[in-house]
Amino acid sequence: MEAPLKVYKGLEGIYVLESALSLLDTENGKLYYVGYDVEELVAKSSYEEVSYLLLKGKLPTKAELEAFVEKLKGEMQLDEKELETVRLVSKRSSGMDALAAYFVLTGRGLVDDGSPMDQAIRAIGKAGSVLGNVIRIDGGEDAMYPDPSLGVAGNLIYLVTSRKPEPYQIEFLDDILILHAEHGVPASTFGAVVAASTLSDVYSSIVTGIMTLKGPLHGGASEAAYQQFVEIGDPNRVEAWLEKALSERRRVMGFGHRVYKIYDPRAKIVKAMAARAAAIAGGRVKALYEVASRLEEVALTKLAPKGLFPNLDFWTPMVYTAVGIPPNYFTAVFAVSRIVGWVAHVLEYWKDNRLIRPLHLYVGPPAGQKYVPIEERH
Repeated sequence: MEAPLKVYKGLEGIYVLESALSLLDTENGKLYYVGYDVEELVAKSSYEEVSYLLLKGKLPTKAELEAFVEKLKGEMQLDEKELETVRLVSKRSSGMDALAAYFVLTGRGLVDDGSPMDQAIRAIGKAGSVLGNVIRIDGGEDAMYPDPSLGVAGNLIYLVTSRKPEPYQIEFLDDILILHAEHGVPASTFGAVVAASTLSDVYSSIVTGIMTLKGPLHGGASEAAYQQFVEIGDPNRVEAWLEKALSERRRVMGFGHRVYKIYDPRAKIVKAMAARAAAIAGGRVKALYEVASRLEEVALTKLAPKGLFPNLDFWTPMVYTAVGIPPNYFTAVFAVSRIVGWVAHVLEYWKDNRLIRPLHLYVGPPAGQKYVPIEERH
């Protein structure tokens, strides 16, 4: 007898492509980009260098990195026409929608401008400058020219806050961008690759990634975790809040991961960053950190036995707040960082492209149903 067909909902446990970009060691709680431990990259590298690593598959020489950074700086610039486009998309939407709309409007005229690698670098450069201005406009300020000399992280903070960032702020955001840059084939990366497999362009693939990340089951956990900490309000309220939340079968935002059933290796790094941010910035950052620390302590006793541990998004709210990113834009910053991962996968997949076309298992009525004229239907 023929074995029944099996449907793998969500493609869980199914390998859909080969990639040399990242290794998720879920047993030992480690993450590697092209073989390099992400913890070491955070300590010693920069988002720009990690972008080169993911795009080129190797660490650059000094000369290669300098040339890459200069090219990236050029792409970070926005002329008056581009700023007008940012104003247009910001009037009609915000955050993820505005970022996607920018690439929809500008990508159409750029698909023939340079190689796919050039287009990828252009997108990485533009994204932070666009988002920074979107946030400005949403806050009642006018758009302004970027300062590429500050780098991707520093420029984003500068645009959001209208002032040159402190060195620790650049360091914190740069580290967050590194940690968000690549993570295998989650929904947004798969969506970008599916679009690319049709031989659509780099920018369309990015837009697909952005709109997929927008979904609350993929992106958005950091924003939800922030609101959770605000709702709790005081470390002394954690136990009562958690007991009520669990009795109502509410999720503890920032706990659990589709892949990691142990402590997310990225979360360990950001937890230390959050502690430093609280000590340096004080105020609201410290208050959020104290609530988060107590919540982690109490929640672990109940959730760790179920394989639920803090993920990256549990700790990023404190770091984002310390550098001046508004809570409703946390996921959009995630998108800016992940663009390099999306385009790196797209360029890699195109080396041996095959249209992605899975099957579905039909479970409807038997074939051959008789069409009944509408007058005779009951």
